Amino acid sequence: MKGNGSISGKDMIFRADQIDLKSLDMQLEKHLSRVWSRNIEKQRPAEEWEIDLAKLDLRNVIAHGTYGTVYRATYDNQDVAGCC
Repeated sequence: MKGNGSISGKDMIFRADQIDLKSLDMQLEKHLSRVWSRNIEKQRPAEEWEIDLAKLDLRNVIAHGTYGTVYRATYDNQDVAGCC
């Protein structure tokens, strides 16, 4: 079946230890945050201390601690530290 654009079973096999699950989780959280923040904005006004999670882009881990993980991030094109 060469030449007709089909993908063989061999092409669909990959190693599970090479999947970056943290990156996928962060992408999913970012997407869900955008959806949730849209719904919240419609329900009530934002508090002074709240941020728009759609503008937050978590990058790489800086440190792990007892109370969470600190990430290097950008918020509205500024370097920040994010905690989750």
